[in-house]
Amino acid sequence: MDSHPNGASGAPPPEASRSGPVAYMARNGVAANLLMAFLLVGGLFAYTRIVQEVFPEYSLDTIQIGVAYPGATPEEVEESIVQKIEEAI
Repeated sequence: MDSHPNGASGAPPPEASRSGPVAYMARNGVAANLLMAFLLVGGLFAYTRIVQEVFPEYSLDTIQIGVAYPGATPEEVEESIVQKIEEAI
């Protein structure tokens, strides 16, 4: 007799009742192999089309300027030097 508390036999459900992509590929080995071949060929094709650059070209729209003004406060440097440099640029 069955000793399982729910009365189930413990046997897995029949193969036909399983669904989903994994179960489909498990039942159809040819489809799984075709999918794998398609992915490999597509990956190789994409690999040959990728453009790789060692040092890609780019431009920065920033500059850095250093100003020495000994004995001046930050406000004095901003008013007398920084604002004039910003206007000139």
